Amino acid sequence: MNDMIQNATLIDPSMKEIVDSFLVETKEILEKLDFDLLELEKKPEDADLINQIFRSFHTIKGTSGFLGLEKLPHVTHKCEDILNKLRKGEIKLSPAIMDGIILAFDIIKELVKRIEIDKNEEVEIGKSDSVLENLLAEIENKKNTEPVSQAQGAAAKQDQPVANVESIGTEEVQQIPKEDQQAKPTSVKKNTSTASVAENSIRVDVDRLDALLDIVSELVLGRNRLSQVTSKFGLEYEAIKYSKDFEEVTKQIDLMTTELQLVVMKLRMIKIQKIFNRYPRVVRDLSKELKKDVDLVIRGEETEVDKNLIEEINDPLVHLIRNSVDHGVETPAVRVKAGKNPKGTVILSAEHIGNNIVITVEDDGKGIDPNIIKKKAIEKKLITSERAKELTKQEIINLIFLPGFSTSEIVSNVSGRGVGMDVVKTNVTKLQGIINTESEPGKGTKIIIKLPLTLAIISGMIVKARNEFFVIPLGSVVEVLRVRKDQIHTIKGKEIINLRESLLPLVALDQLFAGRINGRKKNENLWQYVVEVGIAEQRFGIKVDELIGQQEVVIKSLGAYLGKIDGIAGSTIMGDGTVVMIVDVNELFNRLEKSS
Repeated sequence: MNDMIQNATLIDPSMKEIVDSFLVETKEILEKLDFDLLELEKKPEDADLINQIFRSFHTIKGTSGFLGLEKLPHVTHKCEDILNKLRKGEIKLSPAIMDGIILAFDIIKELVKRIEIDKNEEVEIGKSDSVLENLLAEIENKKNTEPVSQAQGAAAKQDQPVANVESIGTEEVQQIPKEDQQAKPTSVKKNTSTASVAENSIRVDVDRLDALLDIVSELVLGRNRLSQVTSKFGLEYEAIKYSKDFEEVTKQIDLMTTELQLVVMKLRMIKIQKIFNRYPRVVRDLSKELKKDVDLVIRGEETEVDKNLIEEINDPLVHLIRNSVDHGVETPAVRVKAGKNPKGTVILSAEHIGNNIVITVEDDGKGIDPNIIKKKAIEKKLITSERAKELTKQEIINLIFLPGFSTSEIVSNVSGRGVGMDVVKTNVTKLQGIINTESEPGKGTKIIIKLPLTLAIISGMIVKARNEFFVIPLGSVVEVLRVRKDQIHTIKGKEIINLRESLLPLVALDQLFAGRINGRKKNENLWQYVVEVGIAEQRFGIKVDELIGQQEVVIKSLGAYLGKIDGIAGSTIMGDGTVVMIVDVNELFNRLEKSS
């Protein structure tokens, strides 16, 4: 039976669609189940939650049984048996039972993964099987020794088990497992509310959404061009009747294009809850391993983010959360001694601010001691003693992002290898994001990640250097400054300004592209415009001659002919048809680091 799916998908294309649908639906159920199981551990008397988890296992058992699988229905059926006894109030949830169910859940996830990869169930389930068998045997021996709780009794009454009826694709398949054949079949009625939800949602291939976004991107360029032409036409032929009509039509097209762009962007948006729900399990397992008591508080899980960003941000968040539990939150004994609640708290939150999504990981642990960070960095020869004396408090804290940095004395599965925060920096940099660290010794640490909502159509700041225009992605811009030229100082050949008690290195945009920008117009002004940009935890200022304004731009590839140009992320087309280069802030940082 294990080869049934593999053989069927090779012979019958319609079977492949059913298997693909099964995998999509099952993975969605598992994502929800991962979160629900940890909620059940906190709320063992929640009747509705018990029923919800029972139905999840029941659904997976039914659909996997229909496909002729063996191991998946076997494991889910045993989980279902345990959940059913919880529903009926025959047993109470204990740590051993919870650990057994979670172990089985991990095996189920691995089985689904193997089915997706090679359409087979080549996973050893022996450990999980024996744990569940022992639990069921122990439960049978203790049957009826525990009183039925009111909540669990209610759970059993309100949701009696029925024959397995699962939706696969657009067909309904009734499958009564062998174990349930003695039970009297019940009539099956379609849930009208569920049906209504299903009818109002469809699955769309990602490639189609990408194609739609490409078309909208071209439309945005056309809109920008039309707006500029209309403006020029109005100035030259203001008295002509058609000038006003032309302007009104242009405004309407502008409005409709903006609305269409927002709708298409929303189509690509996914609730960040999709990945946030994975982290309670990470905190639970790590807390047990480290013998700590840590509560994860999730806020803003309804915040939506582009599908291309949501998986990319997963690894950085895992590192940050593990770091908070391992390095941040103290053990219960240490916390009590410090006058804190023995249970530590890690807060994970997300929110929209302008055209960015801001994700925060905050803990109430011991915080970051700059003196310890500086000492460790010198010991590991990441910086010299002379350089350490020149660093500000914030710059010292930012040393945690250096490759190879670690404050852990012992190398373990969790920490001590010097791999983690530099991975966070690398991933955030790749996504054109900014990361800030705020910490106070003894009170805790907050790490803030700021990311653009999408990487296809971006808001950019248009600037001018010599006679050339450039676009700096607004997501990388921290602030815009106007400083007096006598406030710019030179240290070791490098220009800097003193910005709020920290030194901000400066670089002229025309110097970054030496030999690529045409003749220079001498700037006689007493003032200098500086665009402060940031990637991850780093900051520097770009000197420009003029600030033109902000505009939404479409990132276009330079093509095979031009290929890769250092410091250029791509190009865009302005309203007058001019091709303008988009600055690659990440590449500029790399070049500055090498030259320093």
